[in-house]
Amino acid sequence: MFRLVLASVLPLLGCLALAGDEKEPAGEKSGKEPPPVRDLGNGKFEVGIVTFHQKSREINFPAEVNMKEGALEYAVVHHNGKIHEAILITKARPFHVNIALKILGYKESKELFPILGEDFRPTGKFPDVAEKIRNAARAEIHLEWKDKEGKVHAATLNDWITHTVTKKPLPPKAWVYGGSYIHDNSFQAEVTGDIVALFTNNASLFNWPGQDGNLDDVWIPTTARVPEVGTSIRVTIKPFLRGKVDAEEKATGQLRKNRTRPSGRQERLPVSTLETGTSPPRERKALPDEPAGIPSAAPSPFQGT
Repeated sequence: MFRLVLASVLPLLGCLALAGDEKEPAGEKSGKEPPPVRDLGNGKFEVGIVTFHQKSREINFPAEVNMKEGALEYAVVHHNGKIHEAILITKARPFHVNIALKILGYKESKELFPILGEDFRPTGKFPDVAEKIRNAARAEIHLEWKDKEGKVHAATLNDWITHTVTKKPLPPKAWVYGGSYIHDNSFQAEVTGDIVALFTNNASLFNWPGQDGNLDDVWIPTTARVPEVGTSIRVTIKPFLRGKVDAEEKATGQLRKNRTRPSGRQERLPVSTLETGTSPPRERKALPDEPAGIPSAAPSPFQGT
């Protein structure tokens, strides 16, 4: 059954792979075929340096600690991305992470991105996403590492991030898979390097659904819990165990109440484009101190490794 799912999903991923410039960098493998998904046996598969498991629906990739202090807007980014504001960096390609998410049946939910009117201004409303889709879009993110003595430690990503006002780590909410989008024939998570965002960003694969996700100045590392910069980390994405939207969100509507002001990185999309995952032309402006490597233009999502 799982092989049938693979067979049905890979052609779609091949279409996504073709979303890019026709020019190939010298020495690069042509992007005209889907990236190989290798069967490692016992229900375990690999694409690039991302591994995923059929039965548990867990996804693993290596990362390293990038920050122990300073303001955060992202939790996990590609190592050529916005490393000046992310607690973890990885060489795993966002596109490969997305392949694993698609194959394992995670569903995209656009619930965090405000509906915009014909003038591309926020209406104060949010997409009405079915509870079944909301549940299937939620995931836990776990971290594992070894100290200098070789002792194994574990934590959730939430444990490592603190709110500067409450002085408390993130509550044990799930992260929401939004799936990013395609613009100018390029997969934007691959272009920007955004994998897990705190400051709501529709280019990122995952976003924080809790309070103050529309603020970019309230998140810092939980310094006492985060190991030294450069420490190797094993990141694991797994389905949200409770299998339902938080009762607080559902009963009070707090999630949507806190999203009435759009994020600074929110593309101004009309509702039709929010539903399809595409966007009208709009060039992304690079930050003044943003490192080179993830260009602001939209190259092929298959450039680089």
